[in-house]
Amino acid sequence: MNLTTAEPNRSARDYGPPRLIVELTNACNLHCDYCLRDEDALYHAPASFFPVELLARLMREARAEARVSYVMFTGGETTLHPRFGEVLRAVGAEGLKCGFVTNGWHFERVWPAVRENREALTHVAFSLDGATREAHDRRRGEGSFVRLVRAFSRCRAAGLPFIVKAVIRRDTAPQLEQLALFAARMGANSVSFAHLLPTSGAFEDDQCLSPSERTAAEQEVATLARILKIGVTLNVGYYDTDPAAPCSALAGASWNVDYRGRLTLCCNLSGYRGAAGEPDVIADLNVEPFADACARLRGVAAAQVARRAEALAAFAEAGRAPDLHAGSPCLFCLRGFAKAPWRAGGEAAGGRSLPVLRAEAVAANAGRRAPE
Repeated sequence: MNLTTAEPNRSARDYGPPRLIVELTNACNLHCDYCLRDEDALYHAPASFFPVELLARLMREARAEARVSYVMFTGGETTLHPRFGEVLRAVGAEGLKCGFVTNGWHFERVWPAVRENREALTHVAFSLDGATREAHDRRRGEGSFVRLVRAFSRCRAAGLPFIVKAVIRRDTAPQLEQLALFAARMGANSVSFAHLLPTSGAFEDDQCLSPSERTAAEQEVATLARILKIGVTLNVGYYDTDPAAPCSALAGASWNVDYRGRLTLCCNLSGYRGAAGEPDVIADLNVEPFADACARLRGVAAAQVARRAEALAAFAEAGRAPDLHAGSPCLFCLRGFAKAPWRAGGEAAGGRSLPVLRAEAVAANAGRRAPE
């Protein structure tokens, strides 16, 4: 979602262009311990790759049903798809635009396909875990930082906009300014921060910030957004007590399709590690038309928005500020969709209404905002 004001409880919301978010594969070549995706699916199940033929059909159906104009590719690691060039060509053939998220390891290998399909691409999003080789490679593995910097250089030299995505954890929270400055020096159009979403109780205790630390991190992101020339955004996990739909998924502006071809509510909930179930899965699009599934997803999203509004109203009626797990839309959905089975109740956050800029990343060529 795009918010360009620093005032809390805003009513004007921009959810970006209607878009498909497609998981190209369940496989990944790196092993990040904080990854949201299911461990078995990533590393133990056979690799599965999204069929190009299904993608072409879904793009046509989504454009007709929901005026979809954009496709964002996620994973797993997107560049592992053996028909990656065909995927990009399929988007261009349908007259749509796209972007993809990558760890950068295989970017040199797919560069010819990227260059060949440049007209279909608005940007590339790269994951970053540190502003130095040591810090990044500590999470991503030796050699990852060098490959990432080479990928940045490729994009910058070719005039292809790119953004940097960084997760706020205990180890990265003190480095937000350094991460943003590094992204700017590399030529990124923006840096997109996201709070870590926990995948277990132990991981939550070890890596997630406390409520006061989250407040400080969000204030730092807001400050960086105000003073830096590149875009600085916070897109996941923020505290927001506005009962309106807080994101494109709940607003009916984006539709996530997992690597199996199933329509799900949200790319962050999809295939969640340690989840107790999959109530966010709406339909198998291999056998069901997009329009029918889309109608059901709208109902699920509307019901979730209503549930959160009721929870926020209950806090207000009791004269209390919402706790963290009601105030953060992402954490509220984690509990509501059985993704955090270890958490039976909320915890007090001390309540605040924080002025934070939460925007979609901005592609610098003509000021176009790049959907994520």
